[in-house]
Amino acid sequence: MKIASFILAKSNWLSMADFMDIALFEPEQGYYSQHIPGIGWRGDFSTSATQSTLLARAIVDKWRQCCKTINRHLPLLEIGGGSADLMLCIQKQLSFIERLRTRYYMVERSEHLRDLQRQIGGGFVRAHETMHKALKAVNGRAFIFSNELPDAFPARQFVYQEERWYELGLALVDGQVIRQAWENPLPESCAFAQWAQDGQIIEVHESYHRWYSSWQHLWKEGSHITIDYGDINERIYYRRPKGGMRGYKAHQLLEVEQLPALAGNCDITCDVNFTDLVNLARHNAPDDIIKLCSQHELLAPYAYDDSAADAHLIAIPGAGDHFQVLQQDRFDV
Repeated sequence: MKIASFILAKSNWLSMADFMDIALFEPEQGYYSQHIPGIGWRGDFSTSATQSTLLARAIVDKWRQCCKTINRHLPLLEIGGGSADLMLCIQKQLSFIERLRTRYYMVERSEHLRDLQRQIGGGFVRAHETMHKALKAVNGRAFIFSNELPDAFPARQFVYQEERWYELGLALVDGQVIRQAWENPLPESCAFAQWAQDGQIIEVHESYHRWYSSWQHLWKEGSHITIDYGDINERIYYRRPKGGMRGYKAHQLLEVEQLPALAGNCDITCDVNFTDLVNLARHNAPDDIIKLCSQHELLAPYAYDDSAADAHLIAIPGAGDHFQVLQQDRFDV
C-alpha cells in the first residue's frame, strides 16, 4: 500500500487511528477487504475457534441459559465473524431441532468477508454490514457475542512527554514515513490517564466507543459477550510501556515501526482496556448486569481433560488470563 500518498493527503500527518482504518478496511487495498490470506496456521494469526471447539461449547451453553432466563428463543448474533470458523463450530454444537429453529446473524464490515460468510453458512446465516441492520432484523432481541473484535477497531496513540500527553501519528520526513508526536489533547473520557510516566505510550479506542454507543438503543433484550486480549487498568501496560499496537504476518510479530511498509498486507491490533469497556457499558446502560472475568473462568467448566487445545485456551499464565470476557445482560423480565 502506498501509505505515503495517504499521509500527504492529510497535510503530512496521519493519526494512528486513521492509518489503522486505512490499512485494515480501505475497500481496494485494506487487509480485511482484500488481502487477508486466512485465519489459522495457514494464515497470519489464529483465533480460539481455529484451535478448538471449546469456545463454541461455552457460547452455546451461555445462549441456552440466556434463552431459559427470559423464556424466549433468541437468535445468535456474532460481530466480526471473519472467515466464519466460530459459526461453523457453533452450528455443530446445536442439536438438530436447534439448528432448524435458530437464525444465525453475522455483522461484518468487509463485503468480501460477508460474501464468504453467506457462502459458508448457506441458509443458516444472515450477514449484515451494520449492527443497526442486524438488530432491526431481529427486532432488537438477540444473544450477541464477539471474539477478538475491539482490538481491530482503529486506535489513537498518545505518548507522555514533558508532563503532558501528545498524540502519535505518521509523518513524511525527508521521504521517510516515521511516527511523530502532535499536539492533540488526550480525550477527557480516557481511562488511561493515570499512566502519566515519561515515555509511556497508550491506545485509546474512541472508534469503538462511537460504534458501541450508536446501537445500544436498538438492543432491547439478551446478552452481549465480548472476548478479547487485554486487561484492566491496573495491569494492561505493566509489560507494555511502549504501548500495545502491533502487527502480525504469517504468525510473526511486527513492531509498530514496521507497519507502514506492510500496510494492507498484515493484521494490525492492540490490547484492549477492559476497565474502559466496563465503564462504557455502565455509562450507556446503567441498569444492565455487567460481569467481567478471565477466559479461563469462562471456558474451564467446558474444557475436556484430554484435550491439549482446550488446555492451551485456559492456561494460566497464557491465553486463560491474557484474554478477558465482558458479559452484559439485558433482561426484560
